[in-house]
Amino acid sequence: MRNMIRRNRANKIYLILLSLASVALIVFFIIKALEKNIDLYLTPTQIFSGEYNTVQKFKLGGMVEKGSLQRVEGEDLVVTFTVTDFQNSIDVVYVGVLPNLFKENSGVVASGYLTEGNAFWAVEILAKHDENYMPVKLESYD
Repeated sequence: MRNMIRRNRANKIYLILLSLASVALIVFFIIKALEKNIDLYLTPTQIFSGEYNTVQKFKLGGMVEKGSLQRVEGEDLVVTFTVTDFQNSIDVVYVGVLPNLFKENSGVVASGYLTEGNAFWAVEILAKHDENYMPVKLESYD
């Protein structure tokens, strides 16, 4: 009788340990899967701190400084602007069509490379909108 009670108790302990190990393994694999999908960006202050690898392609995020957006004369698709995090700023050069939501004094994430002169050469621009964004209403023609 006593052996049976000890065996039942041991089975319960093994079941609990197996359940905990399974949950830990599931959480580990979920975190590993999400790790590849998380896409972080660096602010100008983080770039100038030197703590991050800026040799390879990375994402720069911040606000487009008011009055900094300029189109390069003679080049239709070349624009320059300044991204700030309100502590430091970095100049950005982009060749291409800007997103519709892109404007001064709004959020932006630019993907690209840091040049030798500490300017950022963007290959992709993603404009961010605030929580009050309303999509453009489409007109129907009957």
